Amino acid sequence: MAALIALGANFAWAADVTGVIKSINANTHEIVLEDGKAYQVANNVDLASFKSGDKVTISAEVENGKNMASKVTKS
Repeated sequence: MAALIALGANFAWAADVTGVIKSINANTHEIVLEDGKAYQVANNVDLASFKSGDKVTISAEVENGKNMASKVTKS
């Protein structure tokens, strides 16, 4: 039983989230959507092609309590 609990603690959910960009921090590679949720964006995503007000879809998962985005596309 303890092994199952330990496995569950490391399990991350993955989902696509759609929203409007509130802000982008190129230094920390982070996007904040208008709903207030922040996403740490993978280094291979070019944030220069996005701006505040863009509607985007983010492919994300939670890792160690943080929203990690592997892909960002304009919606």
